Amino acid sequence: MANLVLEGKMNTTLDIDMCAGCRVIWFDRFEDLRLAPASTLKLFGVIGESSETAAAPLPRVLRCPRCLAQLLVTHDLQGSTRFQYWRCDASHGRLITFIDFLREKEFVRTLTSQQLDELRQNVQTINCSNCGAAVDLARDSVCAHCGSAVSMLDLKQMARTIGQLQSAALGGQRADPGLPETSHDDLKGLMLALKASAQADAPRGLIETGLSLMGELLKRRLK
Repeated sequence: MANLVLEGKMNTTLDIDMCAGCRVIWFDRFEDLRLAPASTLKLFGVIGESSETAAAPLPRVLRCPRCLAQLLVTHDLQGSTRFQYWRCDASHGRLITFIDFLREKEFVRTLTSQQLDELRQNVQTINCSNCGAAVDLARDSVCAHCGSAVSMLDLKQMARTIGQLQSAALGGQRADPGLPETSHDDLKGLMLALKASAQADAPRGLIETGLSLMGELLKRRLK
């Protein structure tokens, strides 16, 4: 894992461990709650950049980087959104994938029946954003390999949150995140990007495609 030094609340410094290749973040106990707004934005940027490359598979057994004990898979709920992480039983911290970090922040939502029908008319196969397996949309709305429902990044919610974080990082000043106003038509833009990736022989999932779009916007804004 690589070490990422970030600003914490109340003029503190946090050392976050993360692996962009595996797309996971290790948070020491309560570390994720102590991130300064600018640091959360930086994490979003790293997550967006990582969507350009394929994720490396995780080991079957995950261990705590502090005590080397085997981590325990834990299922949780944020609002109506289910997500999971691996925790140290000695309370040293937890390991969470980039996608589940976004689920915890309620930035990922399952497609409605109408959106699935629209997607099927334009795209035949997509990659599962959870495990990378191919999903045949003509037959399935969930991944046959891991059981994850076809989901997309909620660009409207993420744009709103990024604007709030930028405002907080600027000491309460109103910030223009430079992000588009989005709605349920997010799917149309994502489908265009999906088609482009398929034509380039590099098909991706809906979440990765949304992250790529958001990452480019964040990169320009946070320079």
